[in-house]
Amino acid sequence: MADWLGDSEQSAALLNRLRATGELDARRTALKRLEGSTGEIRLRLISEPDEAVSFCQGLLEELAEIDRMAGNPLDEKWQRRRDALEMSLTNFLAQAQIEVGDWEGAAATYDQCLKLGSLFNLPEFQADSYLKQGQAYRHAGKLDHARRSFEQANALAQENDLYTTKAEALYQQAVIAELANRSEEAFRLYAEGLDLSESQRLYPLSIRFLSQLGQLTQSDGHYAPALQYYQRCLKLLRETDNDPESETIILGQISHICVELRDFSTGIQAAKEGLVLSVQTSQRAEEEAFLTDLARLYGRVADYSQARAYALQARQRAERSQSLTNMAAADRLLKKIDQLEREPLEAQTGSFDLTGLSQQTAAVYYQRANRYYQKGSLDRAISAYSRALHIDPKHTSALINRGSSYNAQGHYDRALVDYAHAIEIDSSDPGVYFNRGNTYRKRREYDRALRDYSEAIRLDPTDPDAYFNRGEVLRRLKRYAEASADFQRVVELSTGKDEPGAQQARQILAEIAALQANIQPEDL
Repeated sequence: MADWLGDSEQSAALLNRLRATGELDARRTALKRLEGSTGEIRLRLISEPDEAVSFCQGLLEELAEIDRMAGNPLDEKWQRRRDALEMSLTNFLAQAQIEVGDWEGAAATYDQCLKLGSLFNLPEFQADSYLKQGQAYRHAGKLDHARRSFEQANALAQENDLYTTKAEALYQQAVIAELANRSEEAFRLYAEGLDLSESQRLYPLSIRFLSQLGQLTQSDGHYAPALQYYQRCLKLLRETDNDPESETIILGQISHICVELRDFSTGIQAAKEGLVLSVQTSQRAEEEAFLTDLARLYGRVADYSQARAYALQARQRAERSQSLTNMAAADRLLKKIDQLEREPLEAQTGSFDLTGLSQQTAAVYYQRANRYYQKGSLDRAISAYSRALHIDPKHTSALINRGSSYNAQGHYDRALVDYAHAIEIDSSDPGVYFNRGNTYRKRREYDRALRDYSEAIRLDPTDPDAYFNRGEVLRRLKRYAEASADFQRVVELSTGKDEPGAQQARQILAEIAALQANIQPEDL
C-alpha cells in the first residue's frame, strides 16, 4: 500500500484502529487524508503522468480497503464526501491514462465514471464522462465507439438542458462524420450546433462552428456559402473576442474565396483589412500573403498600377525575409502584370492568369503555418496548412506538417489520414513514415510503428531520430537486443559526443545492460 497517510507510525496506528473497531473518527480522518492527495495528483498529471496512473490506482485501492474495514456507516455529510472522493479519483485516473496515451484504459475508466454518475444521479457528470470517453475512443481509432459515446452525451445534455455540453457533443459528432467521409452528416451536425450555440449565446462555440462550416463548404467547392460563413465568423470575432490573429486568418480565407467567386471588390476590402492587421501584429507571413492577394485581385480588375505596387511590396518583403522562392514568385507576378498591361483590352477580359502563382501562394501559407506551429498555435497552423493544401493539394510537406499538428493535439485519426495521403503522393519521403510511426507509437500500435520506423530508416539510413524511436518501441516490447543495436546506431551517427540524443541513448544502453545482467538469455 502507498504511504498516503504521511507519517508511517501514524498511518499504521490509524489503520490498526480501523481494522480493530471500524471507528468513525478513524475512517473520517483517513478520508480527509485521501482528499488531501488531490493536489499531488494534479502535480503528477503535469510532471509525471505515468506515475499519476499508478498513484490514482493506489488511492482507489486504499479507499476500497477503508470501506471494507469500516464498521458503522457514515452520516449523510461524510457519505457525500466519500462518494465525491471516489468520483474525483476515478476521473483523475482517466485523465492520467489519457496523458500517457492509454486510450482504451481511459475509455474503460470513464465507464466506471458513468456508473458512479448514474448511481448518484449526476447527469452533468455523466454527460461530461461520455464526452471524454468519446474523445478517448476517437484517439484509439474506434470511431463507431466514439460516435456512440458522443450521441449519449448529446442525449443526456438534451434531457437536462446542458446546452454547452450538447453543443460540444454536436461538434465532436460532426468531426467523426468528417473523418468517416460523411460530409452531408457533418454539415447537418455543424449547422445544428451553430443554431444551438447562437440561441444560447455560446459565442466561442459559434465561432468554431462557423469556421468549420466555412472550411467544409470551401473544401467541397461551394464558395458562396463558405464566404457567408466566414463573414459571419469575422463579424462575431470582432463583436465578442479581441483576437486579431484569428481575424487575419478569416480575412485571408475571404480574400482567397473572392478570387474564385470573382467578387473582387469584397476580396480587395478583406485583403486590405487583413494587411493592416498583419502589420499591426507583426505577422510577416500574413503580410506577404495579403500583398500577393491584393496584387492578384487588382490584376483581375485590370488596375495594373495598383497590382504592380502591391507586387513590388511583396517583392520587398520577400527580400527582407531572404526568401528566394518568394522573390522569384513575385518576379513572375510582376512579369505577368507587365504582359497583361501590354495586351489589347479585348484580349484581357477575365484573363488575369494565375498559372504559376498558386505555388507561391501555397508556399506563403505553408511558411505561415510553420511559424504558428513553432509558436504552439496549433489551430492556426492547421488552418494555414489547410489553405496551402486547398491551393496545392499535392503539397506533401503541408500534409505531413498538418498531420504533425493534429498529432500534437491528440487527433491521431486525422493525422493518419494526412500521412496516408502524403504517401499516396510521394512514397519516397522518409519523414512521412517517421511521423506516422510517432502517431502509431502514441496509439500503442507498436507493430505498425516498427514497420514505419523501419521504412524511414530504409529510405534514410543516416537519421538518428528514426533509430532512437524504433529503439524505444523495441525496448517497450522487451526486445532488448534489437533495441540496444538501434541505440548504439544513434551514438554512432551522433555529430558530437555532447549531442543530447546521443547522451540519452548512452544512458538507455547502460540501463538495458544492467537489466540484461539479471535476465536469462532465453528471455531476451
